[in-house]
Amino acid sequence: MRVLKTSYKDKNGQKKQVRKWYIELKDHLQTVRRFPAFEDKRQSEALGRQIERLVNMKIAGEQPDAQLSRWLEQIPAKLSSQLVRIGLIDPQRAAGGKLLKEHIEVFKECMKAKGNTDAHVVKTVARVKKIMEGCNFVVWSDISASRIQRYLAGMREGKEDISAQTFNYYLQALKQFCRWMVLDRRASESPLAHLKGLNTRTDRRHDRRALELDELRLLLETTQKQPARFWLTGPERALLYRIAAETGLWRKELRSLKVSSFDLDNLTVTVKAAYSKRKREDEILMFTKSGFFR
Repeated sequence: MRVLKTSYKDKNGQKKQVRKWYIELKDHLQTVRRFPAFEDKRQSEALGRQIERLVNMKIAGEQPDAQLSRWLEQIPAKLSSQLVRIGLIDPQRAAGGKLLKEHIEVFKECMKAKGNTDAHVVKTVARVKKIMEGCNFVVWSDISASRIQRYLAGMREGKEDISAQTFNYYLQALKQFCRWMVLDRRASESPLAHLKGLNTRTDRRHDRRALELDELRLLLETTQKQPARFWLTGPERALLYRIAAETGLWRKELRSLKVSSFDLDNLTVTVKAAYSKRKREDEILMFTKSGFFR
């Protein structure tokens, strides 16, 4: 490796040196490459040593170690693109040179490919984008755990007044994105791995509970007398509510049911794996014999 400065002739024909230093070395293919560096010679030499380490690891057939991986995530986009172009690093390793919004779009497609519901994908990606944009993060190396904590704390204390549970939902989405970046070899480690969620028991804003039997009876009796809504008559909606109450099925699972889903002899209902919250075919006891069909 050598560090040098090139020269040029100005408009008057005078020979002058450029301000920046250049690094010249042989790559893994024994091709001489030249990389623009810095105006400071020592910084340029340090950059050259890092590129040399990258070349040596490529020749040895080894992956960049943790220190070198972190360095790759922070280098300028132009240098990152040059290293990808000559085959010194994989495109996935060029995280520092790509905009976060590009990574997020690939993350979105990967979530869909894994079979996540559209609603879950949209909500998760929206949460990630909201925080990244709110914190003004543009590239991977911008992400700061402390800035994210401050931003989420501001959402709790400001106009949005989010609950501890909502705070945790945002944090979970961000940590999921960062874990994916590591697993997809786009980053060496997650900057959010150490962050913990809030204790939701100290901040219960909308506690959920099962309806008492009298409350459920009142709901069903009242619904039966109501006019049609959402393309269902009052009795039809009451029947749907009772199925939901006695089976515990979610809305998406209920919408997937067909006549063939019901076994009236054994009083069971079957939910296909594609719609089940547990991602497997479930056969559920609908009603006791003293219950709905008495």
